[in-house]
Amino acid sequence: MHSPRKIVVIGAGIAGLCTAVYARKCGYDVELLEMHDTAGGLATSWHRGGYVFETCLHWLMGSNPDRPFHQRWREVFDIDRLEFVELQEFTRIETEHGESLSIYADVNRLEAELLRRAPEDTAEIRRLAAAVRRFMDFEIPGLWGGWEDWLSWLGTIPYLRLLGRFSRVTCEAYGRQFKNPLLRRFFGKGELAQLSALAIVLSLAWLSRHDAAIRSAALRQ
Repeated sequence: MHSPRKIVVIGAGIAGLCTAVYARKCGYDVELLEMHDTAGGLATSWHRGGYVFETCLHWLMGSNPDRPFHQRWREVFDIDRLEFVELQEFTRIETEHGESLSIYADVNRLEAELLRRAPEDTAEIRRLAAAVRRFMDFEIPGLWGGWEDWLSWLGTIPYLRLLGRFSRVTCEAYGRQFKNPLLRRFFGKGELAQLSALAIVLSLAWLSRHDAAIRSAALRQ
């Protein structure tokens, strides 16, 4: 009897776990090695004082059961057993002088808030909101394999101009197009600063289409 070929996967983070699952689906014998006593890697949560702390995931892209990425998650774990909470506020910028600016998850509410707080940046705010709305229909290509992947790559053609515009600059560089200091701070400070501006625009689009929620257990006392 022919023995299945064996694959050794080093590291039981999300990538390693998914690799192991797909390898088993393809008929391989899999050995998964992990240096810690708990799988999950950077996505592992932990408990203290009645709270659940997430060490990496702020929200999960693919939380909307009607979107394609949710179907991908179903292939590797029982995502439908999780409860999700929709974010109303993506983040809030606060200064030492008591000024604050809310970055809302809903693009309509976000646009209205930014226009109210930074009328001097009306033109760029409207361009940003338009890009977020446009990307709400964008799906990451290459999810399915086979001929469907070719169709998904063809589906990116209408988005190429916007993809090029936001992928060529960092968040910090994009933020310099705004005059309002709080908006400049949102794009130009902290961990976002050196990311591609496309990352924040896509994140806002996923949030606005209800496809980037957080696990409700992380909020419970």
